[in-house]
Amino acid sequence: MRRARRGCAVVALTALLACGAEVAPDRVRPRLAEIGSPNLVLVVVDTLRADATSPYGGPAGVTPELARWAARGIVFERALAQSSWTKISMASLLTSLWPRTHGLREARDGLDDAALTLAEVLREAGYATFCVQTNGWLHPSFGLHQGFDRYRFPSGGSAVVPQPSVWAHADRVYDEVQRLIESHDPARPFFLYLHFMDVHQYAAPPEFRRFGSDRRGAYLAAVRWVDDAVERVRRLLDHRDLLDRSVLVLASDHGEAFGEHGVFGHARNVLAPVVAVPLVVRLPFAVAPVRVAAQVRNLDLAPTLLELAGLPAPSAFEGSSLLPLALGEQPPADRPSFAALGERLFPDAHVQHAYTDADWTFARNLEPGADPAELLFDRRVDPGENVNLIGLEPGAGDEPRAALDAHLAAAGDLLRRRGVRIDPAIAERLRALGYLPDPPQPPTPRPAATPPAPRSRAPR
Repeated sequence: MRRARRGCAVVALTALLACGAEVAPDRVRPRLAEIGSPNLVLVVVDTLRADATSPYGGPAGVTPELARWAARGIVFERALAQSSWTKISMASLLTSLWPRTHGLREARDGLDDAALTLAEVLREAGYATFCVQTNGWLHPSFGLHQGFDRYRFPSGGSAVVPQPSVWAHADRVYDEVQRLIESHDPARPFFLYLHFMDVHQYAAPPEFRRFGSDRRGAYLAAVRWVDDAVERVRRLLDHRDLLDRSVLVLASDHGEAFGEHGVFGHARNVLAPVVAVPLVVRLPFAVAPVRVAAQVRNLDLAPTLLELAGLPAPSAFEGSSLLPLALGEQPPADRPSFAALGERLFPDAHVQHAYTDADWTFARNLEPGADPAELLFDRRVDPGENVNLIGLEPGAGDEPRAALDAHLAAAGDLLRRRGVRIDPAIAERLRALGYLPDPPQPPTPRPAATPPAPRSRAPR
């Protein structure tokens, strides 16, 4: 019989734990303290828009597992990523640094060894640190593996997905998780970071393809499949008697555009459709459902996980824990957010910086001749950021423009390695998705000139 059920049989604890009763916010910290060092599971679903999921008003039946988390956990209704490109976004999430601070902006940039990552802090505190990821921009050559004891990058497609695969699918991620969990000493707490790429690839087995045959339908089918894989991970933890001392978090590195601002995909700009992401926390015990309306940032996730583990955040981290906000210990104030896209990976992309507060989003396109050069959106009446008010509302952009300029001016020494050699196999797959240009072809050699035939001399 599992630990939670044994607890139900202990009369002395029944009044305190209520065996499945919801825990009030003011009892969350004491309950976490009873656990000590909880396991931390961070699930990042690449390319996942918040509004494609059930807790954020998405279509019915797309994310039943995430809906279960929301019904007994914490939902941050307005979470923003720091980029719409994985490398920049995940560097900010894992280091709690703004893009202007870590400095990653180009395809051949990597995170310097001097950067301090969430995994390094947890490993120093005694956690086993595991990662299973499937995105080429997270290959160890780019430095985001720092602090992980085991950093798995599975390859191969899936027998249940008929379409060709660039990156490993959800079932391969689950297989690796199962191996890691079953070989791990349960007495030692662990941090497990999972990164699913199926939504990025619009990939799903036929039985999940029931949301339409168009582009959005294929996208939702992939969301449904990953939600199913996440459920399997949760059940695995339960089967191994780990769930009642594990914190599970679902997040995303960026969203996906479906024609907004004239683009499809991501890594084209850093406006709402591609930076509004889900953020849902499932604690080891059920809490009275919490929905936090204040704006938060992925930058805040690393210090939040550390506080959940009872650890202080390093002074270098630029985000701050969301736990006081979720527990009602802080006023529900919006946290200003900055986002960046530093290289034109696609012809229709912009090199862009953006600032978002409770009222406004101000964005600047940095490439020469960009039209428009600046964008301003009133989020109070236009949360989808559809109508550019630059030139229509004189003076309205002055304060957010100044906030962005001050933020960028404060950049210090960058934690950026330039000129990273990309693994040839990874480069080939990134090139197949359009992220990298084709390698230059050697010039075609000219055929050797044929010497003129000797002229015959007429006899004298």
